[in-house]
Amino acid sequence: MRKFSISDIEAITGIKAHTIRIWEQRYDFVVPKRTETNIRYYDDKDLCFFLNISNLSENGYKISEIAKMSAQEMVSVVSLLSADSCNPCVHINALTDATLHFNEAKFLGTLAYCIDAKGLEQTMQETIFAFMRKMGVMWQTGVITPAHEHFSTDLIKRKLICTIDSLPDCDDLQAKRFLLFLPSTETHELGLLFAHYIVKSYGHQVLYLGQSIPYEDLDVVSQAYQPDFCITCLTSVLIDNDVNNVIDKIVENLHGQKLVISGPLVLNSTLHPRKNMFILKNLIEFSEFVNSKIVAHEYR
Repeated sequence: MRKFSISDIEAITGIKAHTIRIWEQRYDFVVPKRTETNIRYYDDKDLCFFLNISNLSENGYKISEIAKMSAQEMVSVVSLLSADSCNPCVHINALTDATLHFNEAKFLGTLAYCIDAKGLEQTMQETIFAFMRKMGVMWQTGVITPAHEHFSTDLIKRKLICTIDSLPDCDDLQAKRFLLFLPSTETHELGLLFAHYIVKSYGHQVLYLGQSIPYEDLDVVSQAYQPDFCITCLTSVLIDNDVNNVIDKIVENLHGQKLVISGPLVLNSTLHPRKNMFILKNLIEFSEFVNSKIVAHEYR
């Protein structure tokens, strides 16, 4: 059984620690346990209880209403809410709980339900990336370990790869060519995999290289494949902490191809202007870009 501090509960559920203390005093929700040294903690059952409160609160239930519900009533209402495909909050909390307990069946079941109801693109935009941001906060605060992050990321990657493989291959020689890669030291490829799905779903040709590609290899590949567009994403902390240096190295090893780039490091940095470079803020912009006149009118 894991022990959670009140700050852990805050990171997992989004309910402020101060609010939790007020609720405990006013509504007698949960009586925290105490260690032999008198330190407060919560167990797995308490965590589930707070996750249910978070689900109900996010869906418009007042705390005074929630306080009148039994634990079983909460579970019943949350189950009804989870059947609503337009309710990403409940699904994000379900994925969070499944990750904390390494529950693969629950994680995959929640993911499959969302994709069946909303499609992969909407699920990724509304649920998965919000879930991954939540995982980032939980990792920074020490609530989860790298094992938790690898568990959830691997399951999402497997689903993405399976869905990408189910799309028909493009045999149109006039279709646009996209080269997808992450540069050296960059290993977070969920966004790039989703970009792969979008590009392929729009009927373009894709060469997917994946993570940590040496700069000199880009020179070889870009000459051989002659892509119309090269796509990358920067999310990791850089050794020299200079995004412009990384982009310069990428551009130097391409051969005039258009570069499409995004990611937190890109969006939070001041970039030098460059010819043939498109900066996209999010995946909605990327999807619109791939289906735009810029791509449609690009000829090699």
